[in-house]
Amino acid sequence: MDFSPASLAAGKLIAVFALLVLLLRLRVNIGLCILSGALAVALLTGISPSAWPFVIVDSLTRPDFLLLCAMVFFILLLSAVQDATGQSRKLVDGLKLYLDKPRLRLVIFPALVGLLPMPGGALFSCPMIEATAKDMRVSNEKKGLINYWFRHIWETAWPLYPGYALVCTLVGISLAELWKFTFPLVFLAFGVGWFYYVRDIPRARLLEDGSCRTNDTAHQGESLSNSPTDHTTGKDETLAQVLMHALPIGITLAGAIFFALLLGYLAPDVPGQVSFSLSLLCAIATALWQGHMRPGKHVLRLAFSRNTGRIMLLLASIYIFKESIGSGGLVQDLSTFGDSSLLILLSFIIIPFISGALTGIMVGYVGICFPILLAILDHSPLREYQLPLVVLAIIAGNCGQLLSPLHVCLVVTCEFFNTRLPGVWRSLVLPTFCTFLGGLVWVLILAAFHLHF
Repeated sequence: MDFSPASLAAGKLIAVFALLVLLLRLRVNIGLCILSGALAVALLTGISPSAWPFVIVDSLTRPDFLLLCAMVFFILLLSAVQDATGQSRKLVDGLKLYLDKPRLRLVIFPALVGLLPMPGGALFSCPMIEATAKDMRVSNEKKGLINYWFRHIWETAWPLYPGYALVCTLVGISLAELWKFTFPLVFLAFGVGWFYYVRDIPRARLLEDGSCRTNDTAHQGESLSNSPTDHTTGKDETLAQVLMHALPIGITLAGAIFFALLLGYLAPDVPGQVSFSLSLLCAIATALWQGHMRPGKHVLRLAFSRNTGRIMLLLASIYIFKESIGSGGLVQDLSTFGDSSLLILLSFIIIPFISGALTGIMVGYVGICFPILLAILDHSPLREYQLPLVVLAIIAGNCGQLLSPLHVCLVVTCEFFNTRLPGVWRSLVLPTFCTFLGGLVWVLILAAFHLHF
């Protein structure tokens, strides 16, 4: 039986993806998994071993790769500085005095923590959820679900996440360009989470001592104790002073717009990552100044931590993987794929979902599936629908990582609230499915209007 070049290319990509799935199931480091995938592509496509060093050098000297590394490095440093100086905790603790609706507290605190991409960051907001829900009739499982869900409502549309920046770099668009089409997904995730996890919690009001009293008749008249973390930080601060702890994040976003306009006028050919990197540098300087931290050995330790090195190696392996797909001729072979729109559409759902479930982290599933998906799409009949398909892949991958038992945030949340992972996982399935369906409707709207990057 004769197979077309497109069928053979698709078969090779499926074999490579199967290898990645197997290695991830064996708990091999994700960076090594992706490098193994690059090696498999080289072997399957006949790239000469003598050419491998040139493929690696070409991958790691590309301007877009270097700019991505700089941007991700600054993102991680900003997060580390704000964590080390306590600014994130000061912001959250200070806002406690100005939020008199405990149900709103339950979702705001993990959502605020979610603005900074910290590995296992859900653990940071667990004590805040525990304190807020102390005098409310909320089970430990519900606390864990609220903490986990609202911690991750931003991942499909927040430029400070390295995975989001990686999508933009691989697709070749700016962060602002992608954000325009993904920000409604944040409201979708918030609404689904509120409906399933918060709506049925009895309303409560704060007492003068900072504790709360539920309107449930079974709780009326009870003597309630103070929340253990209330009034520990920021008790003498005005709301404006509390919000100043968020100044570095505000400078990041405002600075990105300012530098984009400035560079667009002075140097229109400069990539968009440059403006975002400059705004991050300003934000880091602001965070150091606010935290009274002088540049020195401590800052260097934060900048060049083990986590930073791990992320940089992961980015390098992703680009080597991407370059090997291009150098092996798979993209050209896939150009003859023909009219297989349904198969391509399903690949933008199944491959990201599986990748997300197996990695439990956005930068992981993006790095595994996007080089493959973009290669498939490059010469396909659905090429004109790149925008909705990219958004669809982000949605599917995010649903996969939310349900992943390897997701660090899910594991540490269950451990903190002493709940069983299977029970929490079962309570995540239906909301995640509803989020996917809502996202699919949004994708169909984007496709119906033929919107493009």
